[in-house]
Amino acid sequence: MLSHDNLIFNSKSICLEIIEEGDDIEDQRVVSYLPLSHIAGLQIDLSCQLCIGNQVFFAKPDALQGTLVETLQWARPTIFMAVPRVWEKFEDKLKEIAKTKPQILQSISNWAKGHGTHRMKLFEQRKDPHYMFHVANYLILSKIKQAIGLDKSLIFMFGAAPLKQSSIEYFGSLDIPLMNMYGLSETTGSTTVSNRHDYKSKMAGREIRGCEIKISDPDESSIGEIRVKGRHVMMGYLKNEEATKECIDSEGYFRSGDLGTLDSQGFLKITGRIKELIITAGGENVAPVPIEDNFKAACPACSNIMLVGENQRFMAALITFKVDIDMTTGLPSKNLTADAINFFKAAGVDVKTSDDACKNAKVLQLVQKCVEQ
Repeated sequence: MLSHDNLIFNSKSICLEIIEEGDDIEDQRVVSYLPLSHIAGLQIDLSCQLCIGNQVFFAKPDALQGTLVETLQWARPTIFMAVPRVWEKFEDKLKEIAKTKPQILQSISNWAKGHGTHRMKLFEQRKDPHYMFHVANYLILSKIKQAIGLDKSLIFMFGAAPLKQSSIEYFGSLDIPLMNMYGLSETTGSTTVSNRHDYKSKMAGREIRGCEIKISDPDESSIGEIRVKGRHVMMGYLKNEEATKECIDSEGYFRSGDLGTLDSQGFLKITGRIKELIITAGGENVAPVPIEDNFKAACPACSNIMLVGENQRFMAALITFKVDIDMTTGLPSKNLTADAINFFKAAGVDVKTSDDACKNAKVLQLVQKCVEQ
């Protein structure tokens, strides 16, 4: 159960972190496309904007089936928040388009992205970019952002799930610093945020004002359960007092069930979930998330992977390949994406559908090689 006080307090705290002195409040714009029944959509698309009077543009119902970019190009938001899957789709499409360009243009683009990457390193150190970055941004990077409707955006955020570090670095090379927001429905959405002058790409930001975060029972690596306290923590679970008592400790902290650590500057790093630990038949505790992330980095054709092996003598994984979305139904087709096709082709395998890939012995050998890496 969330109260109006939970929602307004949290929304105002977020706005105090991301809106800076000198920003033109009347010209701030967001595009709403997430379900408003989801805490991210309710908080970022509505509540935060009501607190500061921003403009809200509503996307079409089929936004996630392909029309979102059209709305972004029309509205040109100054603040954009997306779940990881949306950022991954942007990345796949941009890379697919890049491969169709002449070699000379690809070389120029790579030169610009190199300056974008260097700029991000300076950005994290709170230093001004090199003058050549401005040249690269004017010639290339600004055009890429304009193509997806984000050329006016000052704040780029992601949340609700982890995003691969390689994707964060890719968008960083385009001068799109992705800022992680961490929270849960029980904490009325975000508990941590980053801003334009207080940012680390590998961290989930710092606690919002009025919030307290502590790491409970840390191990030798200072990793423990993330616990949260503040006015944004829920009233409780509806008609379930027992579950409410279980998730609030004696000091009033909410037990998130997430594992993490705080650095010396108060930045939070998420390392996994307590309940995600897989205990094998031999009693070994295995954290699946790092393994899954490393596999996806080694196998770009992979869309999703889930490690299994609870109480088993060995670990196994369920793997799906990237496929195109049927724009009519919004459902996955069996046609591999260009990114997946090119990955297999580079390994000497010519397959076009997920069915063909699953039946191909060379593909299975390639996947096994990625697993071993």
